[in-house]
Amino acid sequence: MSVESNEKALAFQEFLMEHNIDVFSTETLEDDYNTVIFRSRIETSGQILPMAIFIDTSIFTVIRTQIVTGVPKEHWPRLKSYLNGLNGKYKVFKYYLREDGTIYLDICLPYVDETFDSKMIQLMLSVLVQHLEAAYPDIMAEVWKKEQ
Repeated sequence: MSVESNEKALAFQEFLMEHNIDVFSTETLEDDYNTVIFRSRIETSGQILPMAIFIDTSIFTVIRTQIVTGVPKEHWPRLKSYLNGLNGKYKVFKYYLREDGTIYLDICLPYVDETFDSKMIQLMLSVLVQHLEAAYPDIMAEVWKKEQ
């Protein structure tokens, strides 16, 4: 299985090469959707956050950023409520807390092969960086706030 079996991933890879963007590593999964993962990272508030773009043969492309790992279980109820508040506030960003104590931020973009737009992904990455520059310190303050 290779990038070539996924038209959208191939288009994105070609876009990256044409624009001399070399901050991604790629991984091709052997799954039903020919998923290709473009991995990179985002720097915000002095932290390096893992980020990946999941491009597959479904109609969805997901940009996923790992915000923090190891969130103590006693913080989960308060944080789930806080993250739901953020989800209601922002249209394109969706935060969630997984059962392993990791908080992720997803951006989901719908594309069929004919409408796939690498420039929109690039734009959304810029919007993501701006969002994290503004929101990350508050999110982390909430993550590590002492329980009462």
